[in-house]
Amino acid sequence: MDSRTQITHLINQYGFTIDTGDLLGFAQLFENAEWTVEGTEPRVGTQQVLDALSTVRIYEDGTPRTKHIVSNLDLEIDEVNNSAKSQCYVTVFQQTNDFPLQAIFCGHYFDRFQRVEGVWQFSQRIIRYMMVGDLSAHLNEPESVVGGA
Repeated sequence: MDSRTQITHLINQYGFTIDTGDLLGFAQLFENAEWTVEGTEPRVGTQQVLDALSTVRIYEDGTPRTKHIVSNLDLEIDEVNNSAKSQCYVTVFQQTNDFPLQAIFCGHYFDRFQRVEGVWQFSQRIIRYMMVGDLSAHLNEPESVVGGA
């Protein structure tokens, strides 16, 4: 698998893990990385990211009932230095039995990656929020955007 495919897979795993309720799998993407939501302190490593996700509401089906849609991916890979950076937009949709389908978050991801022993991994994700909708069905503390991205 080439570098572009591996990194794109990582970016997609971010949405797939959170949307399926695999909070540990999500947090493990940042085992050796920093995860920062605009306006909050950086979270570093699996446990700190997992702790930040404690605000995400999980429903009876084991998921947060969300879908993360990534678009406008711009990826730059430096094969010589085993590093890469990207930016993309994200739109998060949510629907529950009592909450009609709607966009609840639109943001901008800024990522850095490193290749360690031939395997690409996140080294940093910064989440900037551009538009925030109704997070009341997504977060246990809706005034907090930390788990909303």
